[in-house]
Amino acid sequence: MKSKLVVFLSSVLFDKVLAEERHPLVTSLGALRILHYNNLGPQNNGTSAVLAHEPSNYADATAKCNAIGEKLFPWSWKQNDSQTELGYELDYLVFAKELGADDYLWLSTEQDSHKNCFALSVSHRQIIPKQCREKLPALCTSTPPATTDRDAAARETAKLTVTSNDYTLTGYRDARSFRFLGVPFASPPVEDLRLAPPQGYTGPKNIDATSMGDICMQSPSALSTVPIRGMSEDCLSLNVFTPFLPHDDTKNTELRPVAVYIYGGGFAKGASYLTEYDGGNFASRSDVVVVTLNYRLGALGFLSTGSLTTGNYGIQDQIMALKWVQEHISALGGDPSRVTIFGQSSGGQCVVALLSCTAAKGLFSGALVQSANFDLPWFTRDLYSKYIAPEVANAVGCEGNDSEDSLIKCLRSVPASMYFDNSTEFQAATKTISSSIANHFYNNTQTTGVNEPFKPMVDDTGSGVIDDQFDALLINNSLPNNVPTMFTTVRDEASLYMGVLSLIKAPFATFLNATFGETLAQNIIASGAYKVDDSDTNAILNAVSDALTHSQWTCPQGYLLDNSNSAFPSLYEIQITDGHAQTAIMPDICYPNSVYNASCHTSDNLLAWGTLNAKTEDVKPYYDDRDILHSQLIHDVFGAFFRERNPNPDLEFLKVRGPAYASTLSIFGGEPGFSIEQYTADERNMTLLGMPPSSTANFENDKICAVLRDYGIYTMHLRALNSCALIIWACHLKFIRIVRIIAAKKRKKPETKRQLKRPTKNESEMRDLS
Repeated sequence: MKSKLVVFLSSVLFDKVLAEERHPLVTSLGALRILHYNNLGPQNNGTSAVLAHEPSNYADATAKCNAIGEKLFPWSWKQNDSQTELGYELDYLVFAKELGADDYLWLSTEQDSHKNCFALSVSHRQIIPKQCREKLPALCTSTPPATTDRDAAARETAKLTVTSNDYTLTGYRDARSFRFLGVPFASPPVEDLRLAPPQGYTGPKNIDATSMGDICMQSPSALSTVPIRGMSEDCLSLNVFTPFLPHDDTKNTELRPVAVYIYGGGFAKGASYLTEYDGGNFASRSDVVVVTLNYRLGALGFLSTGSLTTGNYGIQDQIMALKWVQEHISALGGDPSRVTIFGQSSGGQCVVALLSCTAAKGLFSGALVQSANFDLPWFTRDLYSKYIAPEVANAVGCEGNDSEDSLIKCLRSVPASMYFDNSTEFQAATKTISSSIANHFYNNTQTTGVNEPFKPMVDDTGSGVIDDQFDALLINNSLPNNVPTMFTTVRDEASLYMGVLSLIKAPFATFLNATFGETLAQNIIASGAYKVDDSDTNAILNAVSDALTHSQWTCPQGYLLDNSNSAFPSLYEIQITDGHAQTAIMPDICYPNSVYNASCHTSDNLLAWGTLNAKTEDVKPYYDDRDILHSQLIHDVFGAFFRERNPNPDLEFLKVRGPAYASTLSIFGGEPGFSIEQYTADERNMTLLGMPPSSTANFENDKICAVLRDYGIYTMHLRALNSCALIIWACHLKFIRIVRIIAAKKRKKPETKRQLKRPTKNESEMRDLS
């Protein structure tokens, strides 16, 4: 009885100390680790617990659990499923050397009323009586549910506080991770900081990090039905999802690898708060700290007026966020020496831009580029100042011919909403900008439109923000960031844009002429790359999609990798062959159907993040069990690259983690075991990451690539002399407008002139997701 009295009094005293803090400080509790058995299934029913690492007596262990709104984990004398799942998580901690096989953990049992206290033997899974004064780590319950788009609220009892230098961050935990959301990494880019490089954050450093921050200024996306939650210029914030919070990051050796994500959206749209980019799965299943960030978009993110503005603000925002990560991520369990940047579509292009930035040197040590198209070069300052800035000025109500100083003052004074790209004025400006880019940058009067009117530009001031065109840096062996890199695409990137073309019937040659221009179209047909029956509409559309996918993604990427001159210490190329459509309003071909289920642009996102267990709105659920296993595979490949710079998962890592990893283990550890080989120019190794995966040579030697290469599509740094890739997109956009008119006539719903001024859904799709 005396032992129990001591326990009770100690617990009351410790509870009183912690109660004086509104939300417990991790420094008071010691290191914490979330354990969550995660098979990425939609049920979200894996067992969760919290491990309090710091050894303490039974009373203090009980108080620690109480402080985080939990209790000691109840361990039954009879084995049950939750204990089995939690056992796999403990096995992993032994594998990762965070626990010893001979360690014991405080927990509760049915016999807690007896005078002895009980602990779990980590290796033997047996409950052992222990002296209550012994100091052991503690296993606490974890009751908050996994976050979904239907339930993303922070529970008050799950909140806790971390300090890092001058920041005090109050975040919370769900079933999968500790979450610190909406953390400002730069001062709001407003007034004199609009159209200027980001400046260090000078606001209050005591941050409520329990909700996402506003997204950067943008018009709604045509490819999503989810409404925008909050938007402002004060948008430079980031979100951290971590499985581990250290007690003292200066001494801890258990810091986890970090993956920093950059969203896509054609440099015009995108948000880090989207449910598909929730990092809880990577934290719990792959043991990685995930950071997602916002960066400025459109004119506000990339416009330069001349010598008085730098341009590239969006890229500089990303660099500022990476500097924040270097300074603070260790307090949140991340290892700043193991940071991988990754991004999809224009986010992948941003990764390429950061690889090309001397100013980003030392801020990351790995890169993963998803579906970045390499068809067009970065812009120049002269292009912005002479042809883009004046049109933007006129569109927002300024005088485009003013002096640069007066122009900047006006551009900084108008409401931010004036920069939305869906206004009539901005649409007209974009049309003029596209024509100017064609005539004065690409020197080709045939070009009438451009997919990305605002994008990064090559530095000409020595700032180190994009030193040169990517292909020039590779060919000249002068890439400033030589880090292990993985390039991925999906099989049918351009099928995302085929929906509108299905509205009419036309011969294959007509589609090619309208999409590529007559000369290149004739070359493609003469090559014999495609043999299409003109009576088969689906075959025609699939062939057009394939040609566009090769011209914008597959062939240029293969060419660049072949000419990379050993710029990367290790290099991998992967094509994802079975995707899952990111939203519910994509073309029918992007979903399972009786003809052909294309892996459309963006169809890798949900599978790689595993977030079909979190996203339920504006999406079709997992197609079947095979879809879940494919998600596990892609997720595990990405996670392995984040941890080891090698996309082949460690077989022991997979073995100790139980049935949730069995499918991936059977692929890489079966007979014969599969392996993702490094890319070499001689072998041109490319992995086809489907179910099951396979290997091939990339498509650089395919007939279509040969035609495009002979036509001069790849030489980006010479594109001012040869603009065939821009012609392709221009013709494609022009053709879409023609198709839309024809389709409207067929429906007997002629469109008004006002309607024709607005972008079609497909034109918006190209900007939204490229």
